[in-house]
Amino acid sequence: MRTSLSRICSVFLVAVICFTSLPLNAAQGQTVTPSELRDAVRNAAAAKQKNLEQVQSFFAESNVQAALAKSGMDANRVQKAVSTLSADELAKLAARTTQIQNDFAAGALSNQDLTYIVIALAAAVLVLVIVVA
Repeated sequence: MRTSLSRICSVFLVAVICFTSLPLNAAQGQTVTPSELRDAVRNAAAAKQKNLEQVQSFFAESNVQAALAKSGMDANRVQKAVSTLSADELAKLAARTTQIQNDFAAGALSNQDLTYIVIALAAAVLVLVIVVA
């Protein structure tokens, strides 16, 4: 229920942002059709969903779960907190988690490095949610 409400609010906010950033003067030669607006909203929602799936899959990995457990953090609480992040915060976090996964897979990060990074990311997510609430 909360996820659906969050998605609806996100789509609405994206639509409002898109609408308010459009030129109001037709003499400027730029008009946006309703279908273009719908596409923009649809694309923004799809991007947010993709980022959410990326971050959730990162925190669902076994080595990340182990790092969270080692630190005493509740993985379910982190997963729930991730779903409440704004589209911008989620995009930044998705980019970071992708980079971390790539670095870890390439051997650029040790298990200890990964543990510290996971703890820092999870703490940041929880702090963001607390500050926003």
